[in-house]
Amino acid sequence: MEDNGNKVYVKLQRQPLESERREIREKRIRTFTLISLFIIVLLLGFLGGYFFRGMSSPSSISSITKMEELKYYMENIWLFKDDYEDLDQELEDRAYYGMTYFEEDPYTSYMSSSELEEFSSSINMNYVGIGVQYLNEGGIARVTRVFKGSPAEKAGVTAGDIILKVDGTEVEGMSSDDIKAMVTGEEGSMVHIDFLRGGEEIGFDITRGTVDNTAYAYKENDYVVLEITSFGDGTSSEIYRYLDDYRDVRKLIIDLRDNGGGYQTAVQEVAGLFLGEDQVVMDQIRNDGTKTTYKTIVEGDWFDNFEKIVVLTNGNTASAAEVLTICLKELHPNTTQVGETTYGKGVVQSTYLLDEGESALKVTTSKWLSPKGVWIQDEGIAPDEEVFLDEVMYDAFQPLSEDQEYHLDSVGAPVATAQKALSFLDYEVDRKDGYFSVQTETALKAYQRDKGFEEDGILDQESYLSIISDLVRSSSLDETKDYQMIKAKEIIEK
Repeated sequence: MEDNGNKVYVKLQRQPLESERREIREKRIRTFTLISLFIIVLLLGFLGGYFFRGMSSPSSISSITKMEELKYYMENIWLFKDDYEDLDQELEDRAYYGMTYFEEDPYTSYMSSSELEEFSSSINMNYVGIGVQYLNEGGIARVTRVFKGSPAEKAGVTAGDIILKVDGTEVEGMSSDDIKAMVTGEEGSMVHIDFLRGGEEIGFDITRGTVDNTAYAYKENDYVVLEITSFGDGTSSEIYRYLDDYRDVRKLIIDLRDNGGGYQTAVQEVAGLFLGEDQVVMDQIRNDGTKTTYKTIVEGDWFDNFEKIVVLTNGNTASAAEVLTICLKELHPNTTQVGETTYGKGVVQSTYLLDEGESALKVTTSKWLSPKGVWIQDEGIAPDEEVFLDEVMYDAFQPLSEDQEYHLDSVGAPVATAQKALSFLDYEVDRKDGYFSVQTETALKAYQRDKGFEEDGILDQESYLSIISDLVRSSSLDETKDYQMIKAKEIIEK
């Protein structure tokens, strides 16, 4: 007979050698193992089918994908499936997020429908309203800015006006959110607002409209300050409307701090306002090595009157804002950068709409080089004059819960934050390390007295949040605390 190729002649009754017996024994073991495994597989298949019978398992459907299998089990047997209003869409979005997540490229990402809308709004910075910025302090809402071309400007509202009534309702003592809710509304609708101007009450009927506020400019002494918060679709038009009033001015400060970038076309248009036609803005290099050169876009005239430019930057100046910064430094004959080194984003993303525009893929497609071939990725653009703000502006504010409080000789991170903030607000402290010293108590009591709080020298949630609020307000309104702008003005006035 023949057993797996080993011939055994039984007729002769020859006893196999020890080596032959060992080989026969090993082959029998292998055969037995294979048969056993086969039986186990059949048994598991039978039991699995019995266990999932009645659940309409997708495995019985031909040509089913792994994604569909995963979705089936999540939607049918996951314990928390009912916690989601639209689990099917949630699963799809999460899958797409995973497909586009790479640590080495944090800029490539999938955007759901809501995220796509938010992304566009965050760049264009537009909303429906009347087009004013106001400060609500002590229950009094004072207009601090009126945006160029806005419904408020067309109606005659000016900076310094105090909002008294909105559609007949007095607003004194209302929160900023409550006033905003009354002022904003549907595009084309009318709102009547009464203001106090120079002791006289005046009223305006204002038709609400879409307001673009990615830029704002004002003249001070013999120079203009231009703030650009984002590079949106209408940014160059906004800038043009402001600067067209200042064609006799020769000096310009461009504030790009906290400007996270925006659209490529927008920065080409903005660069064209200061550099003129046919100037290289950037070169883009794709993954196959091909290079595309992008130049300034000029529609009409441009502002060649600005002979001296100072650009303000910080660590949040990124992307398109960095493109403009380095373009001006390399191509404009008299540009100085003041502040901090920029973020260092030297790559370009393209947005592709998916599912008929319901979602999108934002994907890195190239790197960009400055007109002189500099790649700023992870390096940023170093300023010509490095200037930092007060140390508290770089701290992450530590939370303080309602049941927490700090007093003399206690230690905590919120104490350190409060100490730095009190110092910024011109209260005298002797340390900023989180130890609650006698001088810290004295400074806190002085602050509590000034604010009308109980003068107990205890740092509780009420006092803490008030200190942080005053810090934020002071940092945005007190020009003596903006050391970077002060330096920019010193340079521009030389």
